[in-house]
Amino acid sequence: MHQLMEIVRNVIETYGYWGIFTLTALEQFIFPILADAFVVIGTAMGLPFKNVLIYVLFAALIGSYIGYFLGKYLGHPVVIWLFGKSRLDKGERFIKKYGVWGVILAGLTPIPFKIVTWTAGIFEMSFWKFTIGVLLGRMPRYILTGYAASLIYKTQFHTTAEMSAIILGTLQGVTEFLPISSSGHLAIMEHFLKLPNTIGAVDLELFDIFLHGGSLLAILIFFWKDWIHVLKEMWHMVTKWRLDKNSLALKLIIGTIPAILAGLIFGGAIGNQFRQLAYIGTFLILIAIFFLYAEWKGKRNTYETVGIKKSLIIGSAQALALIPGISRAGTTIATGMLMGLKRDAAARFSFMLGGIAILAANVYALFSIRNGAAMPDLSFTLVGTFTSFVVSLASISWLLKFLEKHTLRSFSAYLLILGSILLMMF
Repeated sequence: MHQLMEIVRNVIETYGYWGIFTLTALEQFIFPILADAFVVIGTAMGLPFKNVLIYVLFAALIGSYIGYFLGKYLGHPVVIWLFGKSRLDKGERFIKKYGVWGVILAGLTPIPFKIVTWTAGIFEMSFWKFTIGVLLGRMPRYILTGYAASLIYKTQFHTTAEMSAIILGTLQGVTEFLPISSSGHLAIMEHFLKLPNTIGAVDLELFDIFLHGGSLLAILIFFWKDWIHVLKEMWHMVTKWRLDKNSLALKLIIGTIPAILAGLIFGGAIGNQFRQLAYIGTFLILIAIFFLYAEWKGKRNTYETVGIKKSLIIGSAQALALIPGISRAGTTIATGMLMGLKRDAAARFSFMLGGIAILAANVYALFSIRNGAAMPDLSFTLVGTFTSFVVSLASISWLLKFLEKHTLRSFSAYLLILGSILLMMF
């Protein structure tokens, strides 16, 4: 193994990024050394981690595709010959249902990934789901590996604002709609990232708001039919000078009032006060317990729509999300369940309610800039916002389907673990 590591080091020293690319591609389906070693060696040599990550991720995809197609065109007929078509069909049904999670889990852990690539091909897993699984599993793992290596060898972790923006935008897109607190996760990641010196605390506050703007665009596109219906309802009420208590538009307006009032009264004071990681860890644990209580109380819910009173209560819960660590989506979904809503119905109302609150926050940020607040770096903001939009669009679709058949308990477990880790570290 020592001799093999020396060969790896010599290849990387000689060929640089292309050496890392080749070794990583081979590792995905045949080479016996984990790609994490290539990330560490490249970082230790002083190669900018941004470039190392790009080459490693691209190589991981290429190598995974090779293993996938080898499994599909070579392994697939062999398995049919050995075990029969009926058993293969049974395996394919299992892979169709749980395969993407297996790929993600395998990517996050140091188990031999080549086994997974061949298996995905043999049982003909969806190519696009396989691609998404590889990226979602590999990216966070290599980022953590690179960050650890940069601390050990005291080398530079991020060299550009754009690299940081992509990471933060991805994190926002995933966590805004998962009930795990996007603001809390952004604060955690911003604490650990080695952001460029040109990006200060004020820039990050406004940047976070614009990241939420990317999520807002995803909400508008995904629920475009619902928003058209809301606009028609608002137009009808304005032209007729009459409130319709059953209209979704009125319920969204009433539900948004508490968050807007809280934002105007407290501004960014709450976010600044509770941005420390110890506070965030505490709130993550508290919200996890709240989820468990909501699931216990709401397991037999049947309501599909909310009334005016329930809209106001859910909106008041949304106002708590000004505190980093308290999930806006999670709090409003759980509160909706306590009000008798089915889980997926509560999620739909939560997302639309959040869209108006995010719009209000972005308008507030623009007025702040107009009144003299510092504008974050433009390219940094645009890259992060676009990334947030793309990832948010995928997250909404996935979570709505997930909540039709699953509970919030898995998210509670994650928040309890993360919150406990933060409290022990800080």
